[in-house]
Amino acid sequence: MAAFMADAAMIDRRSTYEPTSREERFIVPLLRDAVANALKQYAPASGTRALDAGCGEQPFRAALEQAGLEYHSLDIQQNASGTVEYLGALDAELPAAMTRESYSLVLCTEVLEHVARWDLAFANLASLLTRGGRVIVTSPFVYPLHEEPYDFWRPTPYAMQTTAEMHGLRVIDQRRLGDSWDVLGTVLAATWTLPADARLASRIRAAIARRAHTWLWRALDSGRLRSHVALRGPWFLSTLAVLERS
Repeated sequence: MAAFMADAAMIDRRSTYEPTSREERFIVPLLRDAVANALKQYAPASGTRALDAGCGEQPFRAALEQAGLEYHSLDIQQNASGTVEYLGALDAELPAAMTRESYSLVLCTEVLEHVARWDLAFANLASLLTRGGRVIVTSPFVYPLHEEPYDFWRPTPYAMQTTAEMHGLRVIDQRRLGDSWDVLGTVLAATWTLPADARLASRIRAAIARRAHTWLWRALDSGRLRSHVALRGPWFLSTLAVLERS
């Protein structure tokens, strides 16, 4: 996930959309596949310009170039490969070299939770798009704090839609990624089972709970439990939206 803050310290970025920790086991594959499907469905005509906003180590560059798009990139810091074209924050004045109304597609994945000034960020996104241009954007809904202290929001789909519409962007597709099992797996991955105090009874109960915790995590990670049991609820991990400038 990419951070995008005006005063951020150097942050490690992913070069591939594969899980690198237990906490990422469920959300990262969901994001990877959902973004790839959205690109197949909503990518503009070959030869037009695409901007990867908050690109990091550019894990989606190959997909954008394979779609025949002219790749451009923006981030708050230069990546390890030295391939970020424009340096700047999404919620500040954009680099002067960036041409407004020139991108038919902007990709902005897992960035907006790290952007303090949402109104300005959406205004900038809209200003970069051509008429009819589209933004593919994702932002987590249930996920642990990360890249602290630059982690500000867990927007609902309605927050994303309302803010987009305020800046002339209409939602043409919106998806809730993941289900209650994915959320439970992510929560289990980010928690530890410990005795509440030094009493023997507490240690015994904690050991039992730890075994149950481990079993449930492994059952979720393998997919065995999900294949037999449905867990219904209002929970999901991230929102993907496709926004279009009118």
